Amino acid sequence: MDQTEAQLALPGVGRPGARSFPVGARTGFLGLLVAALGTVVAMVLITIGFAAAGAEDLSNNHAFVLVATLAQDAMFVIAAYALTAEAGPVSASTFGLRPFGRSAIGTMAVAFGAYWALSLVYSALVAPPCDKLPDDLGIHQSAVLATLAGIFVIVIAPLAEEFFFRGFLFQALRQSWGVWLAAPASGLIFGALHFAPDKLVPLAILGTALAFVFHRTRSLWPCVLLHAVNNTFAFVILLSGSSC
Repeated sequence: MDQTEAQLALPGVGRPGARSFPVGARTGFLGLLVAALGTVVAMVLITIGFAAAGAEDLSNNHAFVLVATLAQDAMFVIAAYALTAEAGPVSASTFGLRPFGRSAIGTMAVAFGAYWALSLVYSALVAPPCDKLPDDLGIHQSAVLATLAGIFVIVIAPLAEEFFFRGFLFQALRQSWGVWLAAPASGLIFGALHFAPDKLVPLAILGTALAFVFHRTRSLWPCVLLHAVNNTFAFVILLSGSSC
C-alpha cells in the first residue's frame, strides 16, 4: 500500500501532512516505458524528416542531435504529466513547481557540496572522459550553435529532467517505497538513462542528492537551479577546452 508523505517524513526533512502524490511506483515505471516508446517514435519521425530534407550522416548533424535531444526531453515531460493527470486533476505544484523559502539555500549548499566532494573522489579514482553532448551540438563550430547548446544544456535540460526524475518519478517511488529507497533508486535510474557507463556513479549521486533536496524543500526549483549550476560548470569547461 502506498504511504503518505506524512508517514515518510523524517526529522527536519519535509513537512508532515503535505499532500501525497497521486500515483505510485507502478505508474512511475510505466512513465519510463511510455517515455521510452514515445522517444523511439519521435526519433523515427525526426529521422525520416531529416532524410527527406536531404540530410546525410545524421550522427554528425548538429541540428539533428539538437532536435532529437529536445524531443526526448519532451517525451519525458509529456509522459509524466499524462500519467499523473489520469489519477485526477494536477497542477504545476503537483510536480513541485512551487515557491521555496530561504531555508532551502542551506539544503542546496549541503547537497551540492556533498555531490561535488564525492564526484571529485570518483573522478580522481576513475578519470572518466568528458561529456561529448555539447560537442555533438556543435559548441565549437559557431557562436550560434554554442548559444543554442548553452540554452539547452543550462535551461531546457535541467527543467525537463527535474520535472520527470524528481517531480514525477521520485515522488511516485516515494509514495510507494518511502524516501530512503526512492531517493537512491530514482538517482540510479537518472544516471542509467544517460547511457554513459563512465558517468553512472556521479550522475546517480547527483540524482540522489537532488531527490533529498526536493524532499526537504518540497519545491522542484532548488533542484532545477542546482542542476543548471552543475551543467553550467561542465559547459563552460567544455567550451573553454581546458579539460578535453
